[in-house]
Amino acid sequence: MNVAGSLASPLYWLACRVFGLWARPVVQPENPTGLRTPADAELVYVLETGGLADLLALERVCRQKGMPSPTEAFDYGGRREPRRVVVLRRKAGFLFRRASTRGSPRLRRLVEAAASTPTELLLVPVAIYWGRSPDKDRSLFKLLFSENWEVVGRTRKFFATLLLGRDTLLRYSEGLPLRTVATEDLESPVAFRKVSRILRVHFRQRRAATVGPDLSHKRTLVNQVLRSPAVQRAIDAEAAGTRHGRERAEKKARRYALEIAADISYPAIRVIERLLKWVWNQIYDGIELNHVDQLHEVAKSKEVVYVPCHRSHFDYLLLGYIVYEEGLHVPHVAAGINLNMPVVGSILRRGGAFFLRRSFKGNRLYASVFDAYLHLVIKRGHSMEYFIEGGRSRTGRLLAPKGGMLVMTLHSFIKDPRRPIVFVPVYFGYERLIEGDAFISELGGAAKQKESVFGLIRSVRSLRENFGKVYVNFARPIELEPMLDELHPEWRDADRDADERPEWLGDVIDSLGTRIMEEINSAAAVTPISLLAYVLLATPKQKIGADELRRQLRLSIDLLKRFRYSELVTVPAMTADEIVEHGRELGVISRTTHATGDVWHMSEDTAVRMTYFRNNILHLLAVPASVACCFIQGRELERAELKRLIRLIYPFMKKELCLKWKFRDIDDVTTEAIEALVGQGLLSRGRLRKVLTRPPAGSTNAYQLLMLGNAMVPMLQRFYLVVAILVRNGSGRLTRTRLEQLCQQSAERLSMIYGLHSPDFFNKSLFHDFIKQLQLQKVVQKNADGLLEFDDSIESIGADARLVLGEEIRHSILSLTFVETDEDAGEDAAAA
Repeated sequence: MNVAGSLASPLYWLACRVFGLWARPVVQPENPTGLRTPADAELVYVLETGGLADLLALERVCRQKGMPSPTEAFDYGGRREPRRVVVLRRKAGFLFRRASTRGSPRLRRLVEAAASTPTELLLVPVAIYWGRSPDKDRSLFKLLFSENWEVVGRTRKFFATLLLGRDTLLRYSEGLPLRTVATEDLESPVAFRKVSRILRVHFRQRRAATVGPDLSHKRTLVNQVLRSPAVQRAIDAEAAGTRHGRERAEKKARRYALEIAADISYPAIRVIERLLKWVWNQIYDGIELNHVDQLHEVAKSKEVVYVPCHRSHFDYLLLGYIVYEEGLHVPHVAAGINLNMPVVGSILRRGGAFFLRRSFKGNRLYASVFDAYLHLVIKRGHSMEYFIEGGRSRTGRLLAPKGGMLVMTLHSFIKDPRRPIVFVPVYFGYERLIEGDAFISELGGAAKQKESVFGLIRSVRSLRENFGKVYVNFARPIELEPMLDELHPEWRDADRDADERPEWLGDVIDSLGTRIMEEINSAAAVTPISLLAYVLLATPKQKIGADELRRQLRLSIDLLKRFRYSELVTVPAMTADEIVEHGRELGVISRTTHATGDVWHMSEDTAVRMTYFRNNILHLLAVPASVACCFIQGRELERAELKRLIRLIYPFMKKELCLKWKFRDIDDVTTEAIEALVGQGLLSRGRLRKVLTRPPAGSTNAYQLLMLGNAMVPMLQRFYLVVAILVRNGSGRLTRTRLEQLCQQSAERLSMIYGLHSPDFFNKSLFHDFIKQLQLQKVVQKNADGLLEFDDSIESIGADARLVLGEEIRHSILSLTFVETDEDAGEDAAAA
């Protein structure tokens, strides 16, 4: 159909009416009028391939949004143009249509006119993707006609328009000021080619960001991996110089590549998206998404590497689903080989998953193949997703980052830094976890459950339960190139052809991994359930009066707003009563009525599960809660002494909770926390503002301060427990491994007798990190026999603990700590 002829015909008016009956494009951004800056600039829309359907879609949206019609005439530079639309890749021919190589005549005329007029003209690219709406359901038949990289003809475009008119994404982009190019002292033909190239690159990047890069067939991709020089060298090393050995090595390398590689299928992705939408609607009350605008901004021109925290197996699916719903292409997802199950593995591959083994150690060929595959994916501009924690957190705290995938990503970028990379940390906040019971069992010592098809089928039963809301917060993006410039300015001088990684890369990886985890914590989502867990678990028996619960919830919310951990932290816009009711509906808390006032409580099993969700947000109020801890045993404390105590425990808090502040800044942070507590009436300033005083015992404010401080008591108990075991056994008596075992056993007995019997309290990894931090702080040192030595200064740490921990709990810790016998110590030293 000749669009130009249609515009002057009544048939075009009729086509607009008929088109409007079934076509409902989704528009991004929702208010495109803000893109017209300056407001007095002339406006011309740019379409990638054109056609009547695209023009009708643009006409309809422009009319709805109050923007100039693409079919209206306008004057520019002394010339009158009949329409405000430029088609970048116009097709020529009737039966056999081919892309014209001459470019757009209208664009050529506008470039010539721009050089001789002071009036600015904005070229506004408008990308239209049929079958790519982020919020529509599609039948399998419709999926055959949805958007991809193919250049389609009239017949397919007709069916795409007919079937997918209400399943279409129309995206405006910021306008290109034409005069800025036309007035660069370029000759008119050169300026025209430059403008055309800018627009072509824009549409190519936008299409890659929306439907994904134009990846070759999996077999072609595998062949390219095997031809890479590094893989060829690894094959030669494996072959040991024999012809038959080389054939076997090549076959092995091919098996590795096929085992690793994703096999992305856009129709499969769209089918999976429909299935996931049904699953989410079955088990969740909704998905709350925050700070996604910054993702759209960086995805325009950079390769995105998503680095979320890892809470659940649903993380893989949830992030891919959200990215797709936002109109961006689904990332390649690094998945453990344990998920490559029959049927399931094949589906995950088509959805973008590529598989990796737990360890590459001792297998140079596998490592080379994986490295080459990752480099090829990065080089082609595909986004990626991987979990740098290595596995799902069983406690709700962030795990220490592992550098494997980061090393390969950075090494790939250093070898070919043409396309900028940006890491996007993502925070997941759940209100219930399907794996919750399994996590508790594993923390208690049970073997990790292996993934299987039968296990997946059994988990389907959970779809009948209510898992509340899911909160997904995008954190601040971390651009790789500026970070490399800051940490190692000479990185561009590295040998790009070398297989070996630069020696300095390890320090950069450590800094990047820490930065990612800190940014994830800085975008935490405070959920109603995590607030209830934070409050109830601070009570002795997970029981609290209804009025006290409401007051403590309000206090927690007020403190989160007054002591802002980060501007990206989100707090539920709910009243205390609404939070309580929400917890009751999810079965987290129960109410017992009483004549003097109702009591809310958690069962012990629920309380153990809720430690996970408390730990999700423990870092947000860690410093105010630590300040409150210092007033549990005494009513007054000098400000300077308070800061000294916080400085003493801060390195351990930072390690356990992945806090963002550097040690040199902690005094200022403590001052902010003190001011927040004073503002809440929980502390008051005494003599000459040097002394801080808590409210009188028995008052409401004193109770609230006590409850706040109790949130950090378990960590301080572990602190004192480690020191007590070291002191009771003596210097040079224990190895680090044995100390960890004794700490875990003592903590488990302590929790069984005096508190909530939660595996979270006696989690071995917490003691491992704590003892490692004691070594870094030079409190303890390892001698030549592998035994831990210390001097009398460690006694002062125990003395400081008396300011925080009550006499009863200190006596309990001392009475329950294990003392190593001479025989055990000898065996332990021999093992070391």
